[in-house]
Parts: sequence; structure tokens; C-alpha cells
Amino acid sequence: MAKGSLEERLHNRRCDDLSLGAVIYISVDIACALEYLHNQCIPPVVHCDLKPSNILFDNDDTARVYDFGLARLIHGCSSGGQSGTTSIVGPRGSIGYIPPQYGMGSEISTKGNVYSYSIVLLEMLTRKRPTNEEFSDGLTLPKYVDASLSRTQDILHPGLTSETGDQRVDHIPNLQEYNTFALKDICALRLLKLGLLCSAELPKDRPAMHDIYTSVAEVKEAFFSMDN
Repeated sequence: MAKGSLEERLHNRRCDDLSLGAVIYISVDIACALEYLHNQCIPPVVHCDLKPSNILFDNDDTARVYDFGLARLIHGCSSGGQSGTTSIVGPRGSIGYIPPQYGMGSEISTKGNVYSYSIVLLEMLTRKRPTNEEFSDGLTLPKYVDASLSRTQDILHPGLTSETGDQRVDHIPNLQEYNTFALKDICALRLLKLGLLCSAELPKDRPAMHDIYTSVAEVKEAFFSMDN
């Protein structure tokens, strides 16, 4: 598509325009697409290769999930998306975004997409690829975020922290400004926590895509209510 991929916006271009508001919009668009695949398609569809290079932007700048070459249909699956296909041999997907259970030969399930979504979400917030050299010896992107969650300004990309409570002003903020700064900080923290929840080691501990979509839609509503 003419407006490129999320991979390009995160790592190959100047990302000045990828604000916290843009990250929220993108996270909602992706969650909406996956919620459709999991709960409105019959049978449900598991993408199996969700990553920034497979998320493209249309002319309206809406994020679209792309490349279903590895996708699988989940037969005999309820709307909760708990059932899976037969076991697979070896990992399926791209390194860094593959859910841990796939590496152990577990069944493909919609909870695999949930894990991949979490990595994409945390990557948007930190601008760190899950394959960065710093993530070794058992350290992963989710573990990195979890270890510093109490210091969100150390986790978030500088382009995002300028929008949150780390802003510097040349006067004492009035109550309305303070509430705006605090709310933006809360929205960023909620996304970080959601990313950690979706990256749980065990698939059963991850939320369903419908609940994820509801959560990010609530963050979007709260964030953009500040403009009203």
C-alpha cells in the first residue's frame, strides 16, 4: 500500500509523526482485525505471522493486517477461540514474534496471535525490536518492560514520553493541564500492562482478542476525550 508498513514507520523512517495517539489508533486497528478473524470468521483464522512488516496502511492511514501465507483455519473452534489445529513441527512465524508454545510443538490457536500482538504493541511503545542484541540470556522484550514498569519514562520511546507526564513547561501547570498530562501517562501505562498481559508464558493466561479490543478501544476513548 502507498503509505507503507508499520516496520518502516518504526525503524526505517523518521518516526516523529508516530505519536502516542497514532500508536493507540494502530493498536485498535490491529485488534479490530484480529477480533474479526477470531470471532466473526467461520471457521476462525489464525494469522501465524503477525509482525510490523505485515501491517500496512491504506490511503486513510488505517492499519491493515497483511500476508496470510502462513494463516490457518481453526476447525471445531468455539467463539472463545480455545481449540487449535493439530500439532505443528517446529516454530511457525517470525523469530521474536512466535509464541513460546509453538517452539514446543503445541497446537496453533488464536492465543498465538494474542502473543504476537503483544510483541507488536510493546515494540510500538519502546521502538525496540524483540530481536535486538540486548535481548539475550533469557531477557525478552516483555521481561525488559516488566522489569521497569514502575519507571515508564525509561521504557517509552522519547517520541512518546514528550506527550506524557515527562513534559516540561515554562510555568506551573493549571489543574486542567495536570490532568491532561496524567491521563496521557495512564493511557501509555495501560497499553504497557496490556502488552505484558497478552505476552503471558501460558496461552490460558492470555486474554481473548475480544477483551483486548475492548481494552484498547477504552484507552482510545479516554485519550481522545482530552480534545473535547
